[in-house]
Amino acid sequence: MPLSYPVFLLLYVVSMIVGVVAGVLLLVGWKNISIHKTLQALKYNMAYVLMLIMLPLITLVEGAIRSADEVSKEVLYTNWIFSISGNAIRVLQDRLDYQIVVDLSILVYVWIFTFILYFTPVVLMTVREMDLLKRYSVAMMFNYIVLLPFYIFVPVTVTGFYADSGLTPLLYINTNWGRMVTSVDPLNNDFPSGHISIVMTTLLVLSSAGLKGRIIDWRKKVYVYFIGLSVLGITFTVLYLGVHWPADVFAGFILAVGATLISGNEKVHLAIDKQFRRLSARLMKGVHVDPGEEGPGNND
Repeated sequence: MPLSYPVFLLLYVVSMIVGVVAGVLLLVGWKNISIHKTLQALKYNMAYVLMLIMLPLITLVEGAIRSADEVSKEVLYTNWIFSISGNAIRVLQDRLDYQIVVDLSILVYVWIFTFILYFTPVVLMTVREMDLLKRYSVAMMFNYIVLLPFYIFVPVTVTGFYADSGLTPLLYINTNWGRMVTSVDPLNNDFPSGHISIVMTTLLVLSSAGLKGRIIDWRKKVYVYFIGLSVLGITFTVLYLGVHWPADVFAGFILAVGATLISGNEKVHLAIDKQFRRLSARLMKGVHVDPGEEGPGNND
């Protein structure tokens, strides 16, 4: 018997919470978790944490600021993207027409991506790698600074809903998964691919900066390798499921590299951190935060 949508959504949320908690326990270890120090670190970096929570929700209010000529612009830009991408990805659906491939692809696209999005800042906070959390936060911020204007002013239709693509919208015709995705996705936020840019940025930031040995070395490597495999899996799924064009994927990779380089710039990092420390101090009344002080839980 198929699950009702409310039950399905509840199970999805519960599975995500359980997955994040289980991941922290496996990666960090119960004995290495200090709730007190983590909360202290949270106080001094509340602005960063709130930003990471709010950024993925931007698309929920995006529709309110779209231009009146969106439909004509969407047709124009989609035709342009199609002209340079063509039918390059139709072969994926033609050669891999198996339900198990569809199911696994949807799981990777929806569950694995969301898991990485929320698990990464949670584990960095848990091990109190605050400098790395800040760099990751800055990189995510620049991702959305670029993505949002493109999504508003350069709308591009998902491949599965573009008639000339010849693709089946596999993600969207699956009842519960499709309903959940379309409840937050207007189906024209294609260029660049946010899925690709965000998960690739995560891989580049963690692999270039490292976790400085707080997590046992092999566990650190396991998570980086997991993200690397996820990049490959998500790249395949966004094309196979009828979501993105090859041009979207390529632009997503370019954006990830740019965001990672910007987040690693010392001047940019210090300028943003100064403002975020002041904001954190205002958010957490009673907690004094000196802009030049690292505070408890910062790489202690």
